[in-house]
Amino acid sequence: MNIVSGFLVLLVLLVASPATKGVAGERPLRSTRTLGTGGGAMLYSVSGISVDRRSNVYVTDLLDYSVKKFDTNGACVVKVGRRGTGPGEFRSPALSLVIGARLVVLQMEDPRIQVFDTGLVFRGGFIVPWGMPVDITPEWPRGMAIALYSDSSRGMVLRYGSPEGGTPRRLLLEPTGKRHPLYAASRIAVCRDGTLVVAYLFMNRVELYSREGGLRRRFSVGGMVSGEEEDDRQVPEKTYFRKVLLDAGGNILLLGGNQAPHPGRDIFVCRRDGSCIRTFVLPCRSRVIATGERNTIYASDETGTRVERYTLR
Repeated sequence: MNIVSGFLVLLVLLVASPATKGVAGERPLRSTRTLGTGGGAMLYSVSGISVDRRSNVYVTDLLDYSVKKFDTNGACVVKVGRRGTGPGEFRSPALSLVIGARLVVLQMEDPRIQVFDTGLVFRGGFIVPWGMPVDITPEWPRGMAIALYSDSSRGMVLRYGSPEGGTPRRLLLEPTGKRHPLYAASRIAVCRDGTLVVAYLFMNRVELYSREGGLRRRFSVGGMVSGEEEDDRQVPEKTYFRKVLLDAGGNILLLGGNQAPHPGRDIFVCRRDGSCIRTFVLPCRSRVIATGERNTIYASDETGTRVERYTLR
């Protein structure tokens, strides 16, 4: 399987989810604000969410080939993008990330990264080497880390000192022990002390790496749906973690995939030692989540046409 084919499989599997089951000790979440209703604020297929320090929300829209900025009142104040391959144009806008005064946007099946200011004015871009980006996360104080997918059973993370790109530091993850390369696809987050958190899409496995790249800890999350083991030579279908984030207290937030008790809805809150503190449950399945102001998250709805804000309590 080549890299492009692998990306298409990732997209299909992240959208699909089976029926839901109960979770002991769950905490249901209720929306406190909705983005993406009416006029120029319409959303068609949310593929990325990011939030700046002033609580402005940036939403990438896959079907509209755009990035839209919403203010604290939920109004769409600026939009950039159209279909194309030029500066400020997109073929498949995906995840985005705010770092200081810059917004970084990834695309599916494309190693090209575009950089905007927070007013959505195009400021440049760069090409990611060694593979296709599948996730991006900030790294204190002004850097970022990018997880790659490649034709390998071993994942790779690039760590940049600036949102403008430059020469990255390459970190090879531990071998997955699986034969199909898609098992190496991961989501990432970086703690303030430089610890890298890696959550695998197709394995119930979370790993913590030191700033220097050494494996510190590995754990799994209990309560996942059990079933027959998959043939690790074939394309995996069981997804475990769609996204990993960090809360204000440094705890690890994991959005469950189709093997979670509530597929696409469970947010597991874990300490670094792997112990699960609690589980929040979204009212509907989500493909994309992001942390906002203290104790809040933003999540797409099941259809990808709205973004909801929730308070974690």
